Amino acid sequence: MAARTIDSVLRETFGHAELRGPQRAVIEAVLAGRDVLLTMPTGGGKSLCYQLPALLLDGLTLVVSPLIALMQDQVDALERKGVRAAFVNSSLDAAERRRRLEQAARGELALLYVTPERFRSDDFAACLPSLRIARLAVDEAHCVSQWGHDFRPDYSRLAEYRSRCGDPPTIALTATATRRVAEDIVRMLALREPLIVRLGIERPELFLAATTVAFAEEKLPLLALRVRAIDGPGIVYSTLIRDLEELHVELKRAGLESLVYHGKLSSEERRRAQREFLASEHAVVLATNAFGMGVDKPDIRFVLHAQVPRTLEQWTQEVGRAGRDGKPAWCEVLYFQEDLAIQQGFVEWANPSLEYLMHVYETLRGWGERVATKELDDLRDELLVKNRADNRVSICLKWLEVLGVTAGAFETHDLRVVRELAPRDLPESVGSEAKRRADLEGLLAMARFAGAHEECRRVSIARHFDLDAPPVPCGACDACTPAPEWLASHFAARTTSSGAPRELGWARGDFVRVDGRHLGQIVKVEGEGRRTRLIVESSSDGLRRSIDPRRSRVERV
Repeated sequence: MAARTIDSVLRETFGHAELRGPQRAVIEAVLAGRDVLLTMPTGGGKSLCYQLPALLLDGLTLVVSPLIALMQDQVDALERKGVRAAFVNSSLDAAERRRRLEQAARGELALLYVTPERFRSDDFAACLPSLRIARLAVDEAHCVSQWGHDFRPDYSRLAEYRSRCGDPPTIALTATATRRVAEDIVRMLALREPLIVRLGIERPELFLAATTVAFAEEKLPLLALRVRAIDGPGIVYSTLIRDLEELHVELKRAGLESLVYHGKLSSEERRRAQREFLASEHAVVLATNAFGMGVDKPDIRFVLHAQVPRTLEQWTQEVGRAGRDGKPAWCEVLYFQEDLAIQQGFVEWANPSLEYLMHVYETLRGWGERVATKELDDLRDELLVKNRADNRVSICLKWLEVLGVTAGAFETHDLRVVRELAPRDLPESVGSEAKRRADLEGLLAMARFAGAHEECRRVSIARHFDLDAPPVPCGACDACTPAPEWLASHFAARTTSSGAPRELGWARGDFVRVDGRHLGQIVKVEGEGRRTRLIVESSSDGLRRSIDPRRSRVERV
């Protein structure tokens, strides 16, 4: 396909004047019928690499995407551009799913989005031969690999599903993949001599930083300080819901409004928070990592992490949601060593042993017909699961479903065991000690990155992903540039609920470090200007001291 045609569709349908980076080479490979593996940072324009070719070639592009909300947003955006696109998933009733599949079979759609679970649906399987699938696009392709940071059992069967589609040319896309994960994607999807393009974080508008905190009490004041120093939309991620709620209160005390998004809220409350965030020019959302996938908001000015994420892959994916408009954005993770124990617990709960999975299976089989009267919590109680964050039961249930051992679900009260299971039937990745060890090594890599302060952040990231190192100094990380100066020169302060910018001088409640050694909290500010004195209560001994900020080095933490 001539470059002129690519450019005209790019301009007239997608509203872009030119392609960026390797997009042209990838699009031309897709148009030529080649398999492709593309690793490109969040916001780099991956979707365009299959959406644009779908408008230039005959046939249907089937897009496998992991999240229903992500599909809805992508299809809505395409329809606004006049592109014939639709999705089929469990949010639709059977009649609407059938109508859309018939529409695709008649050749009336250029793109159809489905989850990988859809391939296990009888009505979809029956419709597949009539769809004339010309290309397959696998979004979030790292989910294919057990070494990826978000492995999904149904993704592991995509080579089989691809075969059912007639082995169409395939493009696999992800924001983050180490060389090991990339090789696994190629193998698991059976890509044939693919064009492989792997990029790192090559967006100079993102300032990358990590701050080590010595005490848990330092976190809230530091996060509040960052939020009020940066006007514009932002996301603060936290692993623990209670931390989000405490930060919400801390910000409100400082006159700063925020939205909250986590799994304990109802679906309507979560949707409302997301709508308000997308519509606002200033909103701050405090969220678990369930927020952000599919949030297409170009003007996010900061992404803060209150705890280290489980992997460097997850962190780079989440900070990539900032600054998509090309303007400066601040990306910072707080490193508190004790938080590693929390993430280590999540790693253990994400890797049930083979014995544990067989215990889940034997429990369900032992219930017999009574299983239809049971709830998920009944199974958790039977297995002595006390912590709600322990995800082993849900992971085991998903594997049993994918392997065809069970059908139905607890939610619809029709769960049942439909065939026997022997340990030899299970894929190698189930109960794999190697996977558990790799997950712990991923957490260690994240800790090393967050705890180090000497090496350019982009160099560290490039080494982790086995990519060519960028030139240094990069000019946009805390190892190459003084972070306070970059922050002050690129952002205006946020206004409080009173409508005035919060004074960023010394304030009661601020946590400070005096002369690089003594940590404390300001309990009173006396005088002003050259006569200012700070009454600081020490975190170590509880004593209060009068500090002259002109004679001592006082730093906020």
